[in-house]
Amino acid sequence: MSEPSISVLPIKQTNLKKITLKNDELEVVLLNYGARLHQIFTADRFGQMENILLSYDNLQDVLSDYSFFGATVGPVAGRIRNGEWGPHQLEKNNGNHHIHGGTNGWSFQFWEVEVFKSPQAVGVVFYLKDTFSGYPGPITATVTYQLEGNRLVMITKANSVVETICNPTNHAYFNLSGNGKRDIDSHQLQIQLDSLLLLDHDKLPTGETLDKADLPINFQEPNTLTEILSKYPSGLDDVFLLNTPKLTKNSLTLSEEASGRQMNIATTNKSMVLFSTTGFDADLQINGQNMHSHFGLAIEPQEIPDIVHFPEFGSITLRPGQERVSQTTYEFSTFT
Repeated sequence: MSEPSISVLPIKQTNLKKITLKNDELEVVLLNYGARLHQIFTADRFGQMENILLSYDNLQDVLSDYSFFGATVGPVAGRIRNGEWGPHQLEKNNGNHHIHGGTNGWSFQFWEVEVFKSPQAVGVVFYLKDTFSGYPGPITATVTYQLEGNRLVMITKANSVVETICNPTNHAYFNLSGNGKRDIDSHQLQIQLDSLLLLDHDKLPTGETLDKADLPINFQEPNTLTEILSKYPSGLDDVFLLNTPKLTKNSLTLSEEASGRQMNIATTNKSMVLFSTTGFDADLQINGQNMHSHFGLAIEPQEIPDIVHFPEFGSITLRPGQERVSQTTYEFSTFT
């Protein structure tokens, strides 16, 4: 077994830093712009190491990215109706609504970088003191990524000197075929959910849910994306309410038969937003191709979107002296 390694590479003529974490099982590439998860290299059943994220071919393209490829989205992920939280008016950057922390959110800021190595893990901590997004603050945030064997562990912490709100996520797009060789249609997806959040025409919660028994497909059993999308022809862009918001059980399993790759995700968050990239055709160079429909599956663990208007679902309020902590673990394996 080789020694785990860390490298930090400044990218010339930019403020970008490329951080690479590597052990015997995984290689993860991160960027300080948006505390971004840029690439994950894992082995297929034949031992071939390939990238299983959708990633820009040119690193500098992340500086003009508005599709959140691998970015830390915050202070609050998802939409907030009319950009309103109590007496506070947030930026309206999605029609009449606020989305993904606004145009100066965490995805569009440079984070400080600190790397670490211990007998158990190798990792990086991204640090941000956010006075820029327009949320009450400043909000001090850290995002830690660390490799532990075949697992990538992501821990997000936040605190503030004033009362504010905080519900971040990571917005990585996954494609387990490796280097984007195949689209996600043949991927199999399994989610341990309780219900689906009902959304209106603006993709905002109505406050109602649809029980798992009333869905057109049983998400608790493995189904191919082809089977799922036959029931959801306009694609997935939905909020799944989890029945396992804890790290001891997997909330989601994604696998791909041809490569033999499997990914299990466990999270402390109460929901996951899944976006199947249906209709996402764009002149963006991703894994050597133009971005196109069904090229990847975005998986976004978070608290329930627009929860500020539905207190019965809980709270994302961050009070002075309080620390909000969330953790998501990605575990990679192969099958024959």
